[in-house]
Amino acid sequence: MKRTSSIFITGGTGTVGGDVLRDLLTYTSEEVTVLVHTRGRDEDSIKFLTRLGLNSAMYSSRLTLIRGDITLPKLGLDDATYDSLSQRTTAILHSAASTRFDLSLEEARRINVNGTENVAQLALAAPRLKRFGFVSTAYVSGRRTGTILETELLHNSGFVNSYEQSKYEAENYLTTLSTQLPIAVYRLSTIIGDSRTGHVSHFTAPHQALRIMYLGLASMIPGTTEYSIDLIPSNVASHAIYKLFTEHFTPKKTYHIVAGKKHSYTLKELIDVSFAIFAEISPEWAARNYPKPLIVDEVTFDLFLESAEMVDNVIIRNVLGAMKHFAHQLNYPKDFSSEELVKVLPDIEKTLPHIREYYPKVVEYCFATNWGKHVSK
Repeated sequence: MKRTSSIFITGGTGTVGGDVLRDLLTYTSEEVTVLVHTRGRDEDSIKFLTRLGLNSAMYSSRLTLIRGDITLPKLGLDDATYDSLSQRTTAILHSAASTRFDLSLEEARRINVNGTENVAQLALAAPRLKRFGFVSTAYVSGRRTGTILETELLHNSGFVNSYEQSKYEAENYLTTLSTQLPIAVYRLSTIIGDSRTGHVSHFTAPHQALRIMYLGLASMIPGTTEYSIDLIPSNVASHAIYKLFTEHFTPKKTYHIVAGKKHSYTLKELIDVSFAIFAEISPEWAARNYPKPLIVDEVTFDLFLESAEMVDNVIIRNVLGAMKHFAHQLNYPKDFSSEELVKVLPDIEKTLPHIREYYPKVVEYCFATNWGKHVSK
């Protein structure tokens, strides 16, 4: 009997992992196994596929869901399930991670580093493995400035938050296995939403920053007016990973899947455009005449946050306190080279829309769902 190809995915319920999974089921004939967290929603493959917007009758025979936890040895699976998974797996895409910026370094390492180690152990135990794709972040560059190359990783510039550091350490760990496993790394910039619909699967730091501006609470933002904000659509990022992982897989390669300056707003432009969209959507908001946040240096911004923490208002303290875990990246202007990506996917620069073409849709989606609070389940 012919042995089929079987892909194992972690993070298949996330923004990027879910979109890549959709592409894998739609455009390939491979079997796919998805690790669903033990605390995730209780659903079978039919319900899962329906939530992805796929015809369950067409794809349910190729999809297997297993419950586990990347932070546990053997992914929290029993021996029989783990052994079966390792024997049939021919490719692994590891996209599960915590993208929270406010975790302690210990907790971020438990999920993003130890979790990667556990997935890698499965890869080492899989005799038929041909591909291991790791979804990382371009911000493993931390506090570095200037042009960041895809071929670079090691640096001693430090990090803005525990997320950046833990993903950096996870990449370092995988580098030690590069002679034992066929590993490729896909570094993303900041996912903002679907360029076609504006849909946001997970509301993260940039969406909350938008909300803070809407509430009139962001009187200051660190950085410079010409800082380029690299935001990339979820559908573009995920399809690039799909293409790299399935059609152009090359071990020991790292790719920056980013928008680049040509497709991005500067910090000043992003603020100006956001305020213009707010005013168009809500005349009531426009009538409040909130001032735009000042763009200030790091020291001034830190003093602002310190004063906010002293205010006797829980909402203000919590909302502004959250900013310190991501806004400081704006103090370290950088440009991500995507030379390696363009070599493999030369059309990506032509097909990637400028943010002006879809950013209003994303903001409108944030409004329509009250930043994720009114999303239908």
